[in-house]
Amino acid sequence: MMKNVFVLAEHRQQKLRDTTWEAISAGRQMADDLGAELTCLVLGSNVDPMAEEIAKVCPKVLAVDDARLENFNSDVFISAIQPMLADKGPYVLIMGNSNSIIDLAAALSVSLDAALATDCFALEVQDGKPMAWRQVYSYKVNTLVAFKDAERIVLTLRTGSFRVAESAGEAGTIEKPDSPLGDEPARKRFIEFVEAEKGDVDIASADVIVSIGRGIGDEDDLDMFETLADAVGGVLACSRPIVDKNVLPKYHQVGTSGVEVKPKVYLALGISGAFQHMGGIKGSPLIVAVNKDPKAPIFRLAQYGIVGNLFDIVPALEEAITKGK
Repeated sequence: MMKNVFVLAEHRQQKLRDTTWEAISAGRQMADDLGAELTCLVLGSNVDPMAEEIAKVCPKVLAVDDARLENFNSDVFISAIQPMLADKGPYVLIMGNSNSIIDLAAALSVSLDAALATDCFALEVQDGKPMAWRQVYSYKVNTLVAFKDAERIVLTLRTGSFRVAESAGEAGTIEKPDSPLGDEPARKRFIEFVEAEKGDVDIASADVIVSIGRGIGDEDDLDMFETLADAVGGVLACSRPIVDKNVLPKYHQVGTSGVEVKPKVYLALGISGAFQHMGGIKGSPLIVAVNKDPKAPIFRLAQYGIVGNLFDIVPALEEAITKGK
Protein backbone atom coordinates (compact mmCIF):
# COMPACT_ATOMS: atom_id res chain seq x y z
CA MET A 1 0.00 0.00 0.00
CA MET A 2 1.33 3.40 -0.99
CA LYS A 3 2.02 5.51 2.09
CA ASN A 4 2.96 8.77 0.39
CA VAL A 5 2.18 10.81 -2.69
CA PHE A 6 4.80 13.40 -3.55
CA VAL A 7 4.56 16.24 -6.07
CA LEU A 8 7.62 17.98 -7.47
CA ALA A 9 7.06 21.72 -7.89
CA GLU A 10 8.35 23.23 -11.10
CA HIS A 11 9.42 26.86 -11.22
CA ARG A 12 11.20 29.21 -13.54
CA GLN A 13 12.81 32.50 -12.57
CA GLN A 14 11.32 32.28 -9.07
CA LYS A 15 7.78 31.76 -10.40
CA LEU A 16 5.80 28.54 -10.04
CA ARG A 17 4.60 27.08 -13.33
CA ASP A 18 1.04 25.92 -14.05
CA THR A 19 2.28 22.32 -14.13
CA THR A 20 2.82 22.57 -10.37
CA TRP A 21 -0.82 23.36 -9.61
CA GLU A 22 -2.10 20.65 -11.96
CA ALA A 23 0.23 18.08 -10.38
CA ILE A 24 -0.88 19.06 -6.88
CA SER A 25 -4.53 18.69 -7.88
CA ALA A 26 -3.90 15.24 -9.37
CA GLY A 27 -1.77 14.27 -6.38
CA ARG A 28 -4.41 15.37 -3.92
CA GLN A 29 -7.03 13.17 -5.57
CA MET A 30 -4.69 10.17 -5.71
CA ALA A 31 -3.65 10.64 -2.07
CA ASP A 32 -7.32 10.71 -1.04
CA ASP A 33 -8.04 7.53 -3.02
CA LEU A 34 -5.01 5.75 -1.57
CA GLY A 35 -5.44 7.03 1.97
CA ALA A 36 -1.89 8.41 1.70
CA GLU A 37 -0.18 11.63 2.76
CA LEU A 38 0.37 14.34 0.14
CA THR A 39 3.62 16.31 0.20
CA CYS A 40 4.99 18.83 -2.28
CA LEU A 41 8.74 19.11 -2.82
CA VAL A 42 9.94 22.58 -3.76
CA LEU A 43 13.65 22.82 -4.49
CA GLY A 44 15.22 26.15 -5.29
CA SER A 45 16.85 29.33 -4.06
CA ASN A 46 14.87 31.74 -1.88
CA VAL A 47 12.02 29.25 -1.80
CA ASP A 48 9.99 30.75 1.06
CA PRO A 49 7.51 32.71 -1.14
CA MET A 50 6.92 29.67 -3.36
CA ALA A 51 6.56 27.33 -0.38
CA GLU A 52 3.98 29.63 1.25
CA GLU A 53 2.00 29.79 -1.98
CA ILE A 54 2.02 26.00 -2.34
CA ALA A 55 0.98 25.51 1.30
CA LYS A 56 -2.36 27.15 0.47
CA VAL A 57 -3.32 24.10 -1.60
CA CYS A 58 -1.13 21.31 -0.20
CA PRO A 59 -1.19 19.88 3.35
CA LYS A 60 2.59 19.51 3.61
CA VAL A 61 5.52 21.19 1.88
CA LEU A 62 9.19 20.21 2.01
CA ALA A 63 11.21 23.26 0.96
CA VAL A 64 14.91 22.95 0.24
CA ASP A 65 16.79 26.24 -0.13
CA ASP A 66 20.10 25.99 -1.96
CA ALA A 67 21.59 28.41 -4.48
CA ARG A 68 22.59 25.44 -6.65
CA LEU A 69 18.88 24.66 -7.14
CA GLU A 70 17.91 28.13 -8.36
CA ASN A 71 17.86 27.06 -12.02
CA PHE A 72 16.79 23.69 -13.31
CA ASN A 73 19.54 21.10 -13.73
CA SER A 74 18.43 17.48 -13.86
CA ASP A 75 21.70 16.16 -12.38
CA VAL A 76 21.49 18.47 -9.39
CA PHE A 77 17.78 17.82 -8.84
CA ILE A 78 18.33 14.05 -8.87
CA SER A 79 21.13 14.42 -6.30
CA ALA A 80 18.73 16.37 -4.07
CA ILE A 81 15.59 14.28 -4.51
CA GLN A 82 17.10 10.82 -4.06
CA PRO A 83 18.19 11.26 -0.41
CA MET A 84 14.95 13.13 0.42
CA LEU A 85 12.88 10.08 -0.56
CA ALA A 86 15.28 7.37 0.58
CA ASP A 87 13.39 6.46 3.77
CA LYS A 88 9.84 7.42 2.80
CA GLY A 89 8.55 3.92 2.10
CA PRO A 90 6.24 3.10 -0.85
CA TYR A 91 5.33 6.26 -2.74
CA VAL A 92 4.13 7.87 -5.95
CA LEU A 93 6.07 10.88 -7.25
CA ILE A 94 4.09 13.16 -9.60
CA MET A 95 5.35 16.00 -11.77
CA GLY A 96 4.46 17.84 -14.96
CA ASN A 97 5.54 16.72 -18.41
CA SER A 98 7.34 19.90 -19.45
CA ASN A 99 10.53 20.02 -21.51
CA SER A 100 12.56 20.27 -18.30
CA ILE A 101 10.87 17.31 -16.64
CA ILE A 102 11.32 15.12 -19.72
CA ASP A 103 15.04 15.49 -19.06
CA LEU A 104 14.56 14.55 -15.40
CA ALA A 105 11.84 11.91 -15.05
CA ALA A 106 13.45 8.94 -16.82
CA ALA A 107 16.84 9.41 -15.16
CA LEU A 108 15.17 9.95 -11.79
CA SER A 109 13.14 6.74 -12.09
CA VAL A 110 16.38 4.82 -12.66
CA SER A 111 18.06 6.55 -9.73
CA LEU A 112 15.10 5.77 -7.46
CA ASP A 113 14.60 2.26 -8.91
CA ALA A 114 11.02 3.30 -9.63
CA ALA A 115 8.43 2.39 -12.27
CA LEU A 116 7.74 5.17 -14.77
CA ALA A 117 4.78 6.38 -16.85
CA THR A 118 5.12 9.62 -18.81
CA ASP A 119 2.65 12.06 -20.40
CA CYS A 120 -0.33 10.70 -18.44
CA PHE A 121 -3.68 12.36 -19.13
CA ALA A 122 -5.60 10.73 -16.25
CA LEU A 123 -4.86 8.86 -13.02
CA GLU A 124 -6.94 6.46 -10.95
CA VAL A 125 -6.74 3.92 -8.18
CA GLN A 126 -7.96 0.32 -8.50
CA ASP A 127 -7.90 -2.13 -5.59
CA GLY A 128 -5.62 0.21 -3.68
CA LYS A 129 -3.08 0.46 -6.50
CA PRO A 130 -2.21 3.53 -8.61
CA MET A 131 -3.02 3.34 -12.33
CA ALA A 132 -2.29 5.77 -15.16
CA TRP A 133 -3.92 6.53 -18.48
CA ARG A 134 -1.62 7.46 -21.37
CA GLN A 135 -1.73 7.40 -25.16
CA VAL A 136 0.37 5.30 -27.55
CA TYR A 137 0.75 4.90 -31.32
CA SER A 138 0.94 8.67 -31.85
CA TYR A 139 -2.06 9.43 -29.60
CA LYS A 140 -4.32 6.98 -31.45
CA VAL A 141 -4.84 4.47 -28.60
CA ASN A 142 -5.61 5.08 -24.93
CA THR A 143 -3.95 2.62 -22.54
CA LEU A 144 -4.42 1.98 -18.83
CA VAL A 145 -1.03 1.31 -17.25
CA ALA A 146 -0.60 -0.89 -14.17
CA PHE A 147 2.62 -1.13 -12.15
CA LYS A 148 2.36 -4.66 -10.72
CA ASP A 149 3.89 -4.59 -7.24
CA ALA A 150 6.16 -1.57 -7.70
CA GLU A 151 6.78 0.25 -4.43
CA ARG A 152 8.02 3.44 -6.09
CA ILE A 153 6.31 5.04 -9.09
CA VAL A 154 7.20 8.19 -11.05
CA LEU A 155 4.43 9.82 -13.11
CA THR A 156 4.53 12.83 -15.43
CA LEU A 157 1.29 14.57 -16.37
CA ARG A 158 0.26 16.01 -19.73
CA THR A 159 -0.15 19.76 -19.50
CA GLY A 160 -3.77 20.87 -19.48
CA SER A 161 -5.22 17.44 -18.68
CA PHE A 162 -5.83 18.16 -14.99
CA ARG A 163 -7.67 21.00 -13.31
CA VAL A 164 -5.64 23.56 -11.40
CA ALA A 165 -5.50 22.99 -7.64
CA GLU A 166 -7.73 25.20 -5.52
CA SER A 167 -7.30 26.25 -1.92
CA ALA A 168 -7.68 23.37 0.52
CA GLY A 169 -8.93 25.67 3.28
CA GLU A 170 -6.49 25.45 6.17
CA ALA A 171 -2.92 26.19 5.14
CA GLY A 172 -0.50 23.28 5.08
CA THR A 173 2.70 22.94 7.08
CA ILE A 174 6.11 23.89 5.73
CA GLU A 175 9.27 22.03 6.67
CA LYS A 176 12.72 23.25 5.64
CA PRO A 177 15.22 20.40 5.82
CA ASP A 178 18.91 21.05 5.22
CA SER A 179 20.02 20.77 1.63
CA PRO A 180 20.97 17.17 0.84
CA LEU A 181 23.45 18.26 -1.83
CA GLY A 182 27.06 17.36 -1.24
CA ASP A 183 30.24 18.91 -2.60
CA GLU A 184 30.49 16.71 -5.68
CA PRO A 185 30.50 18.75 -8.91
CA ALA A 186 27.59 18.42 -11.32
CA ARG A 187 28.28 16.98 -14.76
CA LYS A 188 26.53 19.90 -16.41
CA ARG A 189 25.78 23.48 -15.47
CA PHE A 190 23.13 26.09 -16.18
CA ILE A 191 24.41 28.83 -18.49
CA GLU A 192 21.54 31.23 -19.10
CA PHE A 193 17.81 31.50 -19.58
CA VAL A 194 16.74 32.70 -23.02
CA GLU A 195 13.16 33.93 -23.31
CA ALA A 196 11.38 32.55 -26.36
CA GLU A 197 10.26 35.11 -28.89
CA LYS A 198 6.60 35.97 -28.36
CA GLY A 199 4.11 36.76 -31.06
CA ASP A 200 1.29 39.27 -31.08
CA VAL A 201 -1.02 36.84 -29.23
CA ASP A 202 -0.54 34.19 -26.57
CA ILE A 203 -3.03 31.44 -27.41
CA ALA A 204 -1.92 29.38 -24.38
CA SER A 205 -3.45 31.91 -21.99
CA ALA A 206 -6.64 32.67 -23.97
CA ASP A 207 -10.06 31.85 -22.47
CA VAL A 208 -11.72 31.64 -25.90
CA ILE A 209 -10.06 30.40 -29.09
CA VAL A 210 -11.44 30.44 -32.62
CA SER A 211 -9.32 27.98 -34.60
CA ILE A 212 -9.30 27.42 -38.35
CA GLY A 213 -8.09 24.42 -40.32
CA ARG A 214 -7.71 22.88 -43.75
CA GLY A 215 -11.47 23.27 -44.30
CA ILE A 216 -11.07 26.95 -45.16
CA GLY A 217 -9.61 25.73 -48.48
CA ASP A 218 -7.61 28.28 -50.41
CA GLU A 219 -9.19 31.16 -48.52
CA ASP A 220 -6.40 33.48 -47.37
CA ASP A 221 -8.68 36.33 -46.31
CA LEU A 222 -9.08 35.86 -42.55
CA ASP A 223 -11.35 38.86 -41.93
CA MET A 224 -14.42 36.69 -41.41
CA PHE A 225 -12.69 34.53 -38.81
CA GLU A 226 -10.99 37.45 -37.07
CA THR A 227 -14.37 39.19 -36.83
CA LEU A 228 -15.88 36.11 -35.21
CA ALA A 229 -12.96 35.91 -32.78
CA ASP A 230 -13.50 39.55 -31.84
CA ALA A 231 -17.24 38.98 -31.42
CA VAL A 232 -16.71 36.14 -28.91
CA GLY A 233 -13.86 37.93 -27.14
CA GLY A 234 -11.30 35.39 -28.25
CA VAL A 235 -8.13 34.97 -30.28
CA LEU A 236 -7.54 33.39 -33.68
CA ALA A 237 -5.56 30.14 -33.85
CA CYS A 238 -5.15 27.33 -36.37
CA SER A 239 -4.14 23.77 -37.14
CA ARG A 240 -0.86 22.83 -38.80
CA PRO A 241 -1.98 23.04 -42.48
CA ILE A 242 -2.67 26.76 -42.04
CA VAL A 243 0.87 27.32 -40.78
CA ASP A 244 2.30 25.17 -43.58
CA LYS A 245 0.54 27.44 -46.09
CA ASN A 246 2.04 30.52 -44.34
CA VAL A 247 -1.42 31.91 -43.66
CA LEU A 248 -0.67 32.29 -39.94
CA PRO A 249 2.65 32.13 -38.05
CA LYS A 250 3.76 29.12 -36.00
CA TYR A 251 2.82 30.60 -32.62
CA HIS A 252 -0.85 30.43 -33.67
CA GLN A 253 -0.69 26.65 -34.17
CA VAL A 254 -2.61 24.46 -31.73
CA GLY A 255 -1.59 20.86 -31.09
CA THR A 256 1.08 18.63 -29.66
CA SER A 257 3.46 19.89 -32.36
CA GLY A 258 2.39 23.49 -31.68
CA VAL A 259 0.90 24.95 -28.50
CA GLU A 260 -1.21 22.85 -26.12
CA VAL A 261 -4.16 24.95 -24.94
CA LYS A 262 -7.00 24.71 -22.43
CA PRO A 263 -9.38 27.62 -23.07
CA LYS A 264 -12.84 27.74 -21.57
CA VAL A 265 -14.27 27.60 -25.10
CA TYR A 266 -12.58 26.18 -28.21
CA LEU A 267 -14.32 26.74 -31.55
CA ALA A 268 -12.87 24.50 -34.29
CA LEU A 269 -13.71 25.64 -37.82
CA GLY A 270 -12.89 23.33 -40.72
CA ILE A 271 -10.59 21.22 -38.56
CA SER A 272 -10.99 17.48 -39.16
CA GLY A 273 -9.21 16.52 -35.94
CA ALA A 274 -5.81 14.94 -36.53
CA PHE A 275 -4.59 13.21 -33.37
CA GLN A 276 -1.82 15.80 -32.91
CA HIS A 277 -4.39 18.58 -32.90
CA MET A 278 -6.83 16.83 -30.58
CA GLY A 279 -3.99 16.00 -28.22
CA GLY A 280 -3.42 19.73 -27.82
CA ILE A 281 -7.00 20.67 -26.88
CA LYS A 282 -8.01 17.88 -24.49
CA GLY A 283 -7.84 20.30 -21.57
CA SER A 284 -10.65 22.45 -22.99
CA PRO A 285 -13.95 21.94 -21.11
CA LEU A 286 -16.11 23.11 -24.06
CA ILE A 287 -15.28 22.32 -27.69
CA VAL A 288 -17.56 23.36 -30.56
CA ALA A 289 -16.77 21.98 -34.03
CA VAL A 290 -17.97 23.03 -37.48
CA ASN A 291 -17.12 20.70 -40.35
CA LYS A 292 -18.81 19.56 -43.55
CA ASP A 293 -17.72 15.95 -42.96
CA PRO A 294 -20.06 14.25 -40.44
CA LYS A 295 -17.39 11.58 -39.82
CA ALA A 296 -14.64 14.04 -38.94
CA PRO A 297 -12.74 12.81 -35.82
CA ILE A 298 -13.14 16.23 -34.15
CA PHE A 299 -16.81 15.42 -33.52
CA ARG A 300 -15.80 12.58 -31.18
CA LEU A 301 -14.13 15.11 -28.90
CA ALA A 302 -16.49 18.07 -29.28
CA GLN A 303 -19.40 18.70 -26.93
CA TYR A 304 -21.30 20.44 -29.75
CA GLY A 305 -20.99 19.84 -33.48
CA ILE A 306 -22.38 21.50 -36.59
CA VAL A 307 -22.23 19.69 -39.94
CA GLY A 308 -22.25 22.20 -42.75
CA ASN A 309 -20.41 24.77 -44.82
CA LEU A 310 -18.44 27.00 -42.46
CA PHE A 311 -18.67 29.94 -44.89
CA ASP A 312 -22.44 29.88 -44.36
CA ILE A 313 -22.29 29.12 -40.64
CA VAL A 314 -19.58 31.53 -39.48
CA PRO A 315 -21.30 34.76 -40.69
CA ALA A 316 -24.62 33.58 -39.20
CA LEU A 317 -22.90 32.71 -35.92
CA GLU A 318 -21.11 36.07 -35.76
CA GLU A 319 -24.37 37.92 -36.49
CA ALA A 320 -26.24 35.99 -33.78
CA ILE A 321 -23.52 36.69 -31.20
CA THR A 322 -23.41 40.38 -32.10
CA LYS A 323 -27.21 40.66 -31.76
CA GLY A 324 -27.08 38.79 -28.47
CA LYS A 325 -24.71 41.36 -27.06
